[in-house]
This record gives sequence, structure tokens and C-alpha cells, in this order.
Amino acid sequence: MSTDMQASDARAATLRQAIDAFPAWLAKDALPGDTVAPVAHPMNRGVDGQCARMTGINGEALFLKVLNRDQRRWARFGNAVEMAKNAGNAGLSPRLVASDAATGAYLLERLDDNWRPAIVRDLRADQARESILAATKALHGLPLIGRRESVIARISRLREAMDAGARNIETGAPIRVTPPEGFGDMCATVDRIARGFAAASSDLAPCHVENSLSNFLLDPSGSVRLVDFDRAADGDPLSDVAALCNEYCRTDADVAQAVEIHVGHADPATLARVKLYMILSAFQWGMWGKLSHFTTDRPDIEYFKYGENQLIRCAWHIANWDVDQLIRGM
Repeated sequence: MSTDMQASDARAATLRQAIDAFPAWLAKDALPGDTVAPVAHPMNRGVDGQCARMTGINGEALFLKVLNRDQRRWARFGNAVEMAKNAGNAGLSPRLVASDAATGAYLLERLDDNWRPAIVRDLRADQARESILAATKALHGLPLIGRRESVIARISRLREAMDAGARNIETGAPIRVTPPEGFGDMCATVDRIARGFAAASSDLAPCHVENSLSNFLLDPSGSVRLVDFDRAADGDPLSDVAALCNEYCRTDADVAQAVEIHVGHADPATLARVKLYMILSAFQWGMWGKLSHFTTDRPDIEYFKYGENQLIRCAWHIANWDVDQLIRGM
């Protein structure tokens, strides 16, 4: 049997184990419906786990997600459960029905077919942009989830993994992760930014962290629901705003507008912080894409291309902004 077939069989078995973990909701012989195909590029969607539509024992419309083994090292299952509960209770996301830590699985209410992932074009329209930023701000107003982690800490973990090399999730073979072009210069810039943030205070709020546009669902009325809290943590809410800005902002004016909508004002210090977080966010996701490419058992997912695009964005920010001035100004 080929390695690809073995990996496919392993994922099918994992999905079956997840189904069996919810006997109060899913029949033992329940079959998964339409699955969400994982895509890393150009839209980052469904990558952290296998997702399937399910019908509950009593006919409930449910959505099953089970973390894939190549992403569990980066996920925070307990955080995700807590955030999903709080967000669901607040009407900001589909309600969490049940979870199972042993299988890394979540069972949620399934939204109907009127809901779809946001795309860049949506954020060019005032209503969707303001609704998504308002939903993000409402998320930041929820109770803290009890585990603090900054984008700088996540970068540190990723850099350690880059330096140490990695192992293929399927074969266990050691792999040297090739650093991208200009990686050393990016690291030096990121270190300067990290020192700047260490010397500055910040607010603390529960953060989405994974702010891909596909994690914001829209319906025809303009309502918004947030999904995918696998990396949720308590942190600086401006880091969430920055990650979202990286998704759609084309100009400094776009960034200023996003900050003004979310914060209520776009003063120079806040803008400086958001721009610095934009650099850090792009660097973080660039490294994640690189590491995932080298370690995954799902070679059909274009992690490499996603990581390259994020690192290009990081380099563009560094080249076009005066980083040292931003650090002094925050």
C-alpha cells in the first residue's frame, strides 16, 4: 500500500473514532456527509482538521471537526473549547455541542447553506468590513480563557522548530527545514520588534489568533459568525486586528480605517502597534506554512505556497515601513 493510501486510511480511521466519541449525539454507524476540502492557498480553510457535515440521532444539523495530527502541536484544544463555548453563548459563533480531548474533536451546530466564508471583496464593502470588525471586538469582550500567549511567543516556538529541524508525521524521518530567503534579516527585525513590545504595556483579551477571512462566515443579511478557535489565547487584541488587516488591507489608509472602526480612534501609537503586529503575524504564518509543508502527511495542501506568500508580505512591510520609527512611536 502506498504512503498516500496509508495516510488516507489513517485519516478515515481518525474521523471514525471522532464520530464514535459522541454516542449521545451521533449514531455508531453515522456516516459523514459533505466534507470541507482543506485548502491553504489562496484561501486558508479547513487545514487544521478534518471537517464533515453530520446529522444527529434526533435529526440535528451538526458539524464535526477533528484536529489533524500534523497540526495538533500548534493547536490549543482546551483554549479552543473554552472560546467556542463563550463565543457560542454570546451568539458570535455556532454553538459548541460537545468536545472530546482524546480524539481532538469538536461537535458544533451546523449553519445552513446561506452562510459562506468571507473573501477580500467583502471587506472592500463598508457593511461587511464593519460587521467583521465589530464581531472581532465583541469576541475581545468575552471572559478571558485562562492561557496567555502572544504572537511573539508563537514565533519563538516556530523558530525553535525551524532550528531543530522536524520529522515527517508519517514516516518519522528527520527533515532539515530550509530557511526562506532573507530569513536572517527578518529574524533580526522581529527581534527588535519583540524588544519593543517587551518594554510596552498592552491590553489583554481573548483573541481569535487565526484571523483568515474564511474563519468569518457571512449570511445574506450581513450577519457574521466566527469559527475555528484552535489557536485561541489571551493576548493583545490589537494583534487580532493586525492579522485581519493583513488579509485585506492594501494601503496605510485601509489600516487606519480598520483601527478606527475597531478602537474608535486611529492615533499614531495604536497604528504603530498594529503595523508591527502585521509584520509579526505575517512572519508567524510564513514559518508555519514552511514547517507544515515539510512535516505534513497531506502533500496535496499547498502549505509551501501559503508560507511563501506570507513571508513575501512580511518582507514587503519591512521594506515599506520604518520599523524603528514604529517601535519608538508605539
